[in-house]
Amino acid sequence: MKRILLLTLVTSALFMVSCHENEENDVASIPINSQLIGKGYISSHSMPQQNIAITNTTQWNNFLTDLDSSYNVSGSFTETNIDFNQYMLIVAFDQVYNNGGHSIDIMAIDESSQSINVDIEKLLQGNTTSVITQPYHIVKIPKILKPVVFY
Repeated sequence: MKRILLLTLVTSALFMVSCHENEENDVASIPINSQLIGKGYISSHSMPQQNIAITNTTQWNNFLTDLDSSYNVSGSFTETNIDFNQYMLIVAFDQVYNNGGHSIDIMAIDESSQSINVDIEKLLQGNTTSVITQPYHIVKIPKILKPVVFY
């Protein structure tokens, strides 16, 4: 009987500690303001489906070279000269679709004690045109030296 009681108490204590830790992580999450760099779709060629953080000029220049290989997509961006000492970019590229009307949307970016958490959703589900499209969304945030996790 003592073993069962002891086991019940230990299990309850562990459950309460794990719940308390999760609550602290949720409370410690701080929203990060972002600035739009570019949002839309490409149809002239395709990029790899990807969610990435770009943290330096070399990565950005290589990305722009790939992106602009067939058409000047970056010409519609709000800016392309990024100060990577102060900022980093969050980039979301969806898959290629055989029809238009799709989107990929960076909904929220939050900083927790361990990481930067990026919430990505697909608000528009397509079937509006017969054009091949690939949605993208790119934003700029303050540079934070933590891993980026995409949801």
